[in-house]
Amino acid sequence: MGGVNYEIQDRNLESRKHTFDYNFCKKKYNEYVTMGKKKFIKSLKNPQKLGEIGHLSCFILWIKNKERYEYRDSLGDYGLIHLLFHCAENSSFADKEGGYIFQLFKEDIALL
Repeated sequence: MGGVNYEIQDRNLESRKHTFDYNFCKKKYNEYVTMGKKKFIKSLKNPQKLGEIGHLSCFILWIKNKERYEYRDSLGDYGLIHLLFHCAENSSFADKEGGYIFQLFKEDIALL
């Protein structure tokens, strides 16, 4: 499978094409879900790794919504993304909520 194609519309309603490499995303996702909780929390404090986690989360949620697999947690739709932004704002948030974020990433949005 070469990639998953989709279009994003900007404010001018012009189409932007982008391709996700599903196999690459699956490989990266598996790297994060198989690491231990402490290592995952440490990744939440690294801007590059936090960006990767956010990118993967958005991709998975987009796929699930497109396929009509509803994602909802106690924070509502996209609660995981909300929590990742808090990690970007303050790395101590990762220490406080990292276990919950790890659980959401590993169990709730699982990439099949």
